[in-house]
Amino acid sequence: MTALRMAYGIGFFIGAMLLGWVLRRQRLLNDARAERLVRFVISGLAPWVLCFTLWQVDFSVGRLWLLPLIGLAVSVSTLLPAFLYGRWAGLNRPQTGSFLTCAYFSNLGYMGAFTAFALYGEAAYALCVLYFAYFTPAFYTLGFWLAHRYGTRPRPSLKPQYMDGIRLYPFIGLAVGLLLNMLHVPRPEPIGAITHVLIPVDTCLYLIAVGSQLTFESPVRVWRPSLAMSLIKFAWSPALAYALIQASGLTGLPRFVALLEASTPVAVSPLIFPLLFGLDRRMSNALWLSTTIVAVPYFFLIIPLLQRL
Repeated sequence: MTALRMAYGIGFFIGAMLLGWVLRRQRLLNDARAERLVRFVISGLAPWVLCFTLWQVDFSVGRLWLLPLIGLAVSVSTLLPAFLYGRWAGLNRPQTGSFLTCAYFSNLGYMGAFTAFALYGEAAYALCVLYFAYFTPAFYTLGFWLAHRYGTRPRPSLKPQYMDGIRLYPFIGLAVGLLLNMLHVPRPEPIGAITHVLIPVDTCLYLIAVGSQLTFESPVRVWRPSLAMSLIKFAWSPALAYALIQASGLTGLPRFVALLEASTPVAVSPLIFPLLFGLDRRMSNALWLSTTIVAVPYFFLIIPLLQRL
């Protein structure tokens, strides 16, 4: 049963992105339609998903407030081996920028969280949301700074990124869910069934839109950086997460979620940095593709182990 749930989670992620790519190749999903689809997901679906899932989290269990701190610590820690590898390998500035941003951001939401949802339902999904609560602020601060520092293009204004009202909607949903939780307002029973539909729909539509924008670069051309990135994502990060979790005393489902999220491949988000800042597009795409390919068998090997740790 666990293997089937894992196959569902990973297959859903890959299948939705491939569907988006095919739709783009068939000219059924152009840039304008993909943007409208993303805006619909962010403003129309994501706030409800965040609200409903966080509404029912039992914060009295364990030390859940540690989850985002562990997530941030693991993410920031990857910059050290990534920087050292870039110096050792003699990467140029755009390549270094791509390597650093790919190391910094992992696929916590659409591979990690949905796999957790497939295994343990919305309770695990809500814990994943807590784990990567740092992600968006980190993306628009340190992520943009790194991309600008190593890129070849002038830095675009961040004002539209922060002032665009659509970015507020997910935070409003999150805040409302937390408020209802803190006020101990009972969540209506039918909402549980609704979230089990909303989460896959939200995930699928977003991944289709993102998949339509992907270009696939062969990792063979940059196999050494791809190997180094795989070691960072699948050895360094899980090892550090395990040490932090042992020190913090997290147990049960929060422990599993933290270990799973620390074992995820390169996120899709850094793939926009070559477009915005002039980083190395080939490097970013190859690192994303190679670690995602490795993650599929890796998840099947590591998840049964994580369930017993």
